[in-house]
Amino acid sequence: MERLFAQHVAELDAMGLLSPRAKEIARLMDEAADKLYASEIEHYLAREVNPDHRRILGQYGLLGIQVPERYGGLGGDAMALTLAFERLGQLGMGPVTFLDVQCCLTEGIIIRWGTEDQKQRYLRPAAKGELFMSFCLTEPQAGSDPASLETQYEVVNGGFRIRGSKYLITNGSFADAFIVFARKRGENIISAILVDRQPAVKLSLQLKEKVGLFTSDTTLLEFEDAFAPRENLIGEEGQGLPIAYTGLLSGRIGIAAGCIGTIEDCLNSSVERAKSRVQHGKPIAKHQLVQRHIVAIAEQLEMARWPVYTASWWKKLHDENPSDVELRRAADFRATLAKKIATNAAWRAADHAVQVFGGFGYSILSAPGRHYIDLRAPRIYEGADEVMELKIASYVLGKEYEAYR
Repeated sequence: MERLFAQHVAELDAMGLLSPRAKEIARLMDEAADKLYASEIEHYLAREVNPDHRRILGQYGLLGIQVPERYGGLGGDAMALTLAFERLGQLGMGPVTFLDVQCCLTEGIIIRWGTEDQKQRYLRPAAKGELFMSFCLTEPQAGSDPASLETQYEVVNGGFRIRGSKYLITNGSFADAFIVFARKRGENIISAILVDRQPAVKLSLQLKEKVGLFTSDTTLLEFEDAFAPRENLIGEEGQGLPIAYTGLLSGRIGIAAGCIGTIEDCLNSSVERAKSRVQHGKPIAKHQLVQRHIVAIAEQLEMARWPVYTASWWKKLHDENPSDVELRRAADFRATLAKKIATNAAWRAADHAVQVFGGFGYSILSAPGRHYIDLRAPRIYEGADEVMELKIASYVLGKEYEAYR
């Protein structure tokens, strides 16, 4: 098992925070990440979506990390999910983004809100890698303010008709099903509806002109009177935003944990580079100003991982007591804090690592170069830095001081 990751697993285990299942999932992801490594670099350099995310992670059962065993998943808790994302993050944020949508934003919602029928039809095949899903919340004009979304649905005989555009949708080109958030026509309520892939779901754009995340699929989708049967409504009509926030709570921890992995890889690669690169007659690791960068990366790692582990523990407690409002609020606060800290720490760590690598670091042939451009997106998606700050402030000051009401 990779050294830093193994050390972190051992520390958490010694503190009594890991179940045997969590340790087994960590081991599985370690093996899967090793198997995925060469393929990830190959597809990254070609700037193309990596289909091996689906294939290899599916082979190890890692597409259903938190799905209960009775539905074909691994039955892992939030700590297991965090460790899996941490190890996967060493490869980059492309595979992390793919898995975050599959495991956290979509499966997580169905676990919490889905009917037994929905769990059998969607959760079970998703956990087995037989079905892939997308989380369709963001629109061209609705990002940080999801309440302003314009996609509409209307009730028709037997179900719903959905019409509208969804932008920056991960897994959109190959997903078999979509959790679509839409406003009821003529009413100010938002609902969540499972929509199967069909001719009325159009792939309008596969975004390739991205700053990083080349191996992750990013799309613009058009729903042109797409149909969903009545039994595909998740929860009740009008519960769309609370349902979305449930997925985002889990997803933010997944992204934050992935960022821990990127910092680990930045530290590992920078140490190796500093010891092997000779300038001015000695390894650059002996130059004090290079040591300063190494120390800074190590600091970012320690500052990022503990808020993420803490958030994961609170999420685990909330999952065990889903009706406890105060636990949910505490878990949400910790997840928000963790995402803000970890994404920014990873961004700074990558910057230091590029500096250690020098000219070679200014290239996606180097691991720090790939992380450097990939890590810009996590400070935007699933809650931009500014939104995270407002949420943290409202928790500290009290809801009556919310700046985004």
